[in-house]
Amino acid sequence: MNRVMASLRAQRWMWIAVAGVAIVVLIGTLLDKRGSESIPDASSIQPVGSAVLLCPEPGAGSDLGVRVTAAVVPGQPGQADRAGKAGMETLPGKESAKSTITTPGGQAQINAFGKRLPAIRAYGIGSLAPGLIANQWGRDPRGSGRGMASTACASAGSDFWFVGGGAIAGRQTRVVLVNPDDTPAVVDVIVHGTDGLIDAPAGKGLVIKGLDRAVVRLDVLAPGIKATAVHVIARAGRVGASVADEQMSGLDAIGTDWIPQSTAPSTTLFVPGVMPGKGARVLSIVTPGIDDATVHIKVMSPNGTFAPADREQIDVPAESVVSLDMSDVIGGDAATLEITSDVPVVAGMRQFFGGKGVQDETAFSSSAQPMTGASAVSGLPVRVSTDVKVAITAPDTDVTVDIVLLPFKGGKEAAKPTDPIRVSVPAGQVKFVLLPEPQAEWFTAVITPVEGSGPYLASHRVREQSKFGDLVTGYPWAPLRTQVRVPTAQVDPGLTVQ
Repeated sequence: MNRVMASLRAQRWMWIAVAGVAIVVLIGTLLDKRGSESIPDASSIQPVGSAVLLCPEPGAGSDLGVRVTAAVVPGQPGQADRAGKAGMETLPGKESAKSTITTPGGQAQINAFGKRLPAIRAYGIGSLAPGLIANQWGRDPRGSGRGMASTACASAGSDFWFVGGGAIAGRQTRVVLVNPDDTPAVVDVIVHGTDGLIDAPAGKGLVIKGLDRAVVRLDVLAPGIKATAVHVIARAGRVGASVADEQMSGLDAIGTDWIPQSTAPSTTLFVPGVMPGKGARVLSIVTPGIDDATVHIKVMSPNGTFAPADREQIDVPAESVVSLDMSDVIGGDAATLEITSDVPVVAGMRQFFGGKGVQDETAFSSSAQPMTGASAVSGLPVRVSTDVKVAITAPDTDVTVDIVLLPFKGGKEAAKPTDPIRVSVPAGQVKFVLLPEPQAEWFTAVITPVEGSGPYLASHRVREQSKFGDLVTGYPWAPLRTQVRVPTAQVDPGLTVQ
């Protein structure tokens, strides 16, 4: 009898345990179902509410002519049904200037011809923040020192990479840091060289005063270094960072331009904007981390993609810069380089132009990532003997884009866009397209992929032809900043049952 009662008690506890497990499972299932229905994604996509771009150096002498331009590219999400304002203004200084934009499609300029201005802040708020772009373009006409240079005005941020520059005799590379805010920013300028990370205490803990600009010279931080990569990190606050490079041989210029900002380190990246013509095309690759990199290179050209037989694979030591001339494998064509690596790397290219009996000139490119949305560049000049060409690359699949020009006519009204120029590029190829000159002093070019197009890369070249030697500038394009991911707060239903 005792054994029977014990057996019944054991069965009763077993059923209680089973029922308890079932209840726990049921509660978990209900919570999962409730959570999947009531908890939204932890973020939402919303139009950009404000944008700040920093243009580093509008005016550096009596002969240098610099024009800073801005535009709000029309047709972007978030430009309707809300108020907004945009424009440009100099940071506080001895000279001041400003220009306003009142509508999507509006453009503005500040000229610094024969005077030195403080850095310029381009801003967009509300409906005029999505699609804001700005550019600085300059031309120095002085004899053997003549040159042309341009750069996209940098978004205020805390992390920047630039590949290029050096500190050998006759070469000057300057890191220009602009603080757009009232409070000071604290910045580190970290330099990588051919033998690894450079010990440069003078680049650490730099304090950039509010609404001010500071210039750091590489020949002070890393004298004698031939090839460098620069990493700018804002430890407190935010800055806009730009890098200018100039090299002279005696009184003769070897070339001058701004080094475009590179994308963040990645195991796959591209270097678009390799311009056609004779002269060295020096590719530089840096490995930021503590592990050596094995890097593979492919060349995309108007005739397709190929791996250069003697430069398909290179090794880049940790924290170091390796440079190699790619001109003989590119063969003078417009090109884009595909870089793949087993560890994240950053890359850029210095390009030489000139020849016997004429002025030398340089231009730079940087690593970039394919884009799926619109991109644009403002301030493209309309001048005698000057042409503007755009290179479109299809890195993976066929690409079809429309190119529209927005001529600057002065005033505050929206620019009247030209008819679109449709460009189709087969996968793995590059097309180099001449843009027609509108009746204007300068213009903005906008690239928009058509429906069904694959991701694309874009860059441009501005060339002024002369018997004294061509002046050249250009850089890769970045996607328009139109939307931002905003965190969304929600209640965790699991908290109610604890």
